[in-house]
Amino acid sequence: MSRRIRHGISAAALALVALALPPGLAAQEPVEPPPDREPLAAPVDVTLRTVPDPTEPGATEPTVGDPLWATVRAYGPSGTYLLPESVIAAYGARPEVAVLGSERRDGQLRLRLAVFRPGDVVLPTVDARVATAAGETLAIPVVSDTFRIASVLAPGDTLLADIKPLWPSPGIPTWVWVALVVAAALLAAGLWWWWRRRKRSLDADTGVELGDPYAEARRRLEALAVDPPTPAGRIAAAGEIGDALRAYLARAWGTPALERTTLEILGSLPAPLAPERAALGSLLSQVDLAKFARLAPPAGRVPVVAERAIGWLDEAEAARRPPVVTDAGEAVS
Repeated sequence: MSRRIRHGISAAALALVALALPPGLAAQEPVEPPPDREPLAAPVDVTLRTVPDPTEPGATEPTVGDPLWATVRAYGPSGTYLLPESVIAAYGARPEVAVLGSERRDGQLRLRLAVFRPGDVVLPTVDARVATAAGETLAIPVVSDTFRIASVLAPGDTLLADIKPLWPSPGIPTWVWVALVVAAALLAAGLWWWWRRRKRSLDADTGVELGDPYAEARRRLEALAVDPPTPAGRIAAAGEIGDALRAYLARAWGTPALERTTLEILGSLPAPLAPERAALGSLLSQVDLAKFARLAPPAGRVPVVAERAIGWLDEAEAARRPPVVTDAGEAVS
C-alpha cells in the first residue's frame, strides 16, 4: 500500500473520531497553559483557580449577599476542555456561596456570585470536570483566591443572623376590642338602670303598689277602656288586653300563661278559677283573633272587652284573696 493511501486512511480515521466525541465537549472552553510556563505534557496536570474580578474605580466593596464577578482561570495542556456546568453545580451546592449567573469572556468562564460570609473569604475547594483530548473526563479541584467581603454587622456583633420575617400588617390591638366590650356592657347596664328608675317613677306617680299583679293589671285594663280610632289601634289594644290578663295569671297565680296558648291556659287553671273558665275563654278568644289573626274588632268593641276583662279580673282576685271573717262575724276584705 502506497504512502499516499495510508495518509488518506489516517485522515479519515481522525475525522471519524472527532465526530464521535460528545457534542458538549467541543463547546467548552479549552484549558490554556499558564503564561509563565510551557504547556504541560501530562493531560492530568490541570490547574483551576477562581479569581475575583477587580473592583471598578469608585465602587464600594461588596457586602454579604451582594453580586460580584469572578473568573475561573484554567491552566493545562492544549486540547483539554473545562465543563462549565460542573463548576456551577459544585459551587451551587455550597451554602456559603450562590451562583447567580455565568458568561464566557475572552475564552474564560466568568461567574456571578454572592458570598454569605464577611471578611477575607476563600471559597471552598470544589471538584470540576475536565475533558481531555483522549476523551476522558477527570475531576479537578478548583481552588480560590481571597475575596474581600465587607461586613454588614453592627459594631460589637459577631453573628450574622438570618433575615427576620416581615412585620405583620398593623391591625386593631386587642386592648381596643376589650375596651369596646367593656363600654358596651357599661352602656347596657346604664340603660337598664335608667329604665328601672323610670318605671318606678311612673308607678309612684300613678299610685300603683310596686309588685302587686292585680293593681298593675287593673291599671292597664282601665287605660285600654277607650275606643281607638283606627283598625290598627283596635288590634293593638285588644292584644294588650290579652297580655294584661296573661301577666296577671303568671304573677298572681304562678301559671305560665305567657308561654302557653289559650287552650293550654284554660286546661291548667287553678281550682279556685274553675268557675271563671268560660268567661276567660270568651275573652281570650276575642283578643287572640285580633292579636294573631290580625282581625280588627268593630268600632266601640274594645271598651266593652276591656270592661269585661276588668270584671273577670275582680272575680279572680276575689278568689285569690277571700275575705277574712272576724270573731264578730264581720267580713274584712
